[in-house]
Amino acid sequence: MSLMTTKGFGQDIVSAAVRALYNRALQEQSSQLYYQELGLTQYSPDVPSEQLSGVTGPGKGILTIEGQQFGSNAKTNEYPVTLTMRKYTSELSWTEEDIHWLQKANESSKRAIDFRSMPSQAVQALNQNINEDACKVFYLGFGTTFLTVGNSEALFASHTLRTGDTQKNTFPTASGHLALSSAAVTQAISIMNRFKAQNGIQMLKCRNFKLIVSVENEPVAHQIKMSDYGPLNNNLGIQTSSDTALSARGITMDVVVARDIPSTTYSTYWFLTETNRASTRAFLAAAWMPRMNDVNDYRKGVYFNEASTVFGPVVQGWQWAFGSKGDASAS
Repeated sequence: MSLMTTKGFGQDIVSAAVRALYNRALQEQSSQLYYQELGLTQYSPDVPSEQLSGVTGPGKGILTIEGQQFGSNAKTNEYPVTLTMRKYTSELSWTEEDIHWLQKANESSKRAIDFRSMPSQAVQALNQNINEDACKVFYLGFGTTFLTVGNSEALFASHTLRTGDTQKNTFPTASGHLALSSAAVTQAISIMNRFKAQNGIQMLKCRNFKLIVSVENEPVAHQIKMSDYGPLNNNLGIQTSSDTALSARGITMDVVVARDIPSTTYSTYWFLTETNRASTRAFLAAAWMPRMNDVNDYRKGVYFNEASTVFGPVVQGWQWAFGSKGDASAS
């Protein structure tokens, strides 16, 4: 359990400078949850280690001559995946001295209100856990330490279909992990449009994309999206991943900044998700979202307020996402 405390601030609350800076929780990114912007859909599991599975449509028809018995067909089970949830907790404490000196300070009514809002912001610590774990789905998705997508496979890897065929949701080995660019995004979309279901049948065309990037890659992502005639040269032809070009193909693409992708090691990583496919494959399973106890605990002159959440990202299948490390390494 992480103990967040305000002890020791009481003697400083009478300082105008400290009062002016005392409560700035709303300016921190943990004040907002953005996992849904990344393509994850929340759902409530029935059991802690729930197993998710799916089934495809039937395979293609069988060539049959006149008078021959009809060929048998079947639907194909997707690889099951088991949910793993984690519990995060936070305890915020403050002393009766804090309350006393705050109420004695100038403009006490306003500052007291600010101070009393702090317990409700205890959930921000837990919001941060959700945001970070949602980002880990992507930037740790090239390995299996954080989650798998069934068949013990990483999210971004070479995947084995039930038919025995393989497909990758990264760039071809010969290309490596391409840096974020208009051409790379266009190629990634084409690769995703060729993804097959477990029965070997190609999936419907992708239509609604999210281009997920780090803080450092945000300017390039918006340039790709907004520039019709190439990022740096207006004599080039229409840029194939611009809004105009994609719209002509019936495609939309929104830029989403995953703000908790670390700046070191992972800042070049970028991803595509397709929201129609993700809606049935990528989830944030939550026993309960961040919540506080109904009452504060008071012990020996100290007030305690506790908050907790139990959740876990879970992904079944990989056909909804594409990933690149963006560093030219082998894929």
